[in-house]
Amino acid sequence: MVRPRILVSNDDGINAPGIKALIAEIVKADFADVYVCAPSGERSAQSHAITLGRYMSCVRAEPSPGIVEAYAVDGTPADSVMLALCSPVFQDVSFDLALSGINRGDNCGLHVIYSGTVGAAREAACKGVPAMAFSLDNHLARKPDDYSLSSALCVPLAERARVPLPLRSQVRVLCSSFPPPTGTTSPGTTQSVACVFPAFKEVTEAPGPHLAEIDEHTPNSRVFRNYAGLVQEDQDEGGDAWALKNGWISVTPLSLLSHMCAKPEARSETVVGAVSELVSRAAAESGLSAGGLSRL
Repeated sequence: MVRPRILVSNDDGINAPGIKALIAEIVKADFADVYVCAPSGERSAQSHAITLGRYMSCVRAEPSPGIVEAYAVDGTPADSVMLALCSPVFQDVSFDLALSGINRGDNCGLHVIYSGTVGAAREAACKGVPAMAFSLDNHLARKPDDYSLSSALCVPLAERARVPLPLRSQVRVLCSSFPPPTGTTSPGTTQSVACVFPAFKEVTEAPGPHLAEIDEHTPNSRVFRNYAGLVQEDQDEGGDAWALKNGWISVTPLSLLSHMCAKPEARSETVVGAVSELVSRAAAESGLSAGGLSRL
């Protein structure tokens, strides 16, 4: 029997603790061959941006035990996945599943739009590969041990996600966010409109790599830094932000399509049932309870 092949990427960079913890757990579970193609450094909030007009370097990384091959890419998260799927990097290897993460910080609400973690998973889905994006709601998680629980919970989700969901024209990406230590899994959440608004501040600092790349001949240029501002809450029951705040693992099916559905009430219950079944089985294998709402 041919073992499934999994592609792993992220937006925090190939050396980030979240991706290392995820890879270690997938390798330990030993149900698939693991390949890695991820940004060479921090590329958060890159959404689905891709690189055009310049060359991209791709460097073989020292693979961890159990990894078939690993590459670091001088590009965005979507670049990394696109390169893995549409270039000779892996010598035309086909993948059965793509995993992105584990991101440091949640990806719920409108943050899904900006997320490089979700962008990497979405790029895989654009190329026909089922994908999942994983995130941990803990911005202080800077060591692999901080991801020990969330990475272990990714395994049963990944094993179940290898089976394509029905109506894949509607559901292409499963976006999952983990709260701090938890014991419950939501069988399916919707994307909320929670987000953090920016609070730009003008700065006057000496030039450096942390400042904007402005041509030195540009007169009277002004420099700003994006700080976190007001939080737009959305605690509607059944949404991803509500799930996290109440200690649930959110699992939100995302579509590649952006048009408005003429008849939202006509969305197939088959999709809801498939996502709920996937998560419920994964929860059972992890010894967790599953509950909540499925208002897709």
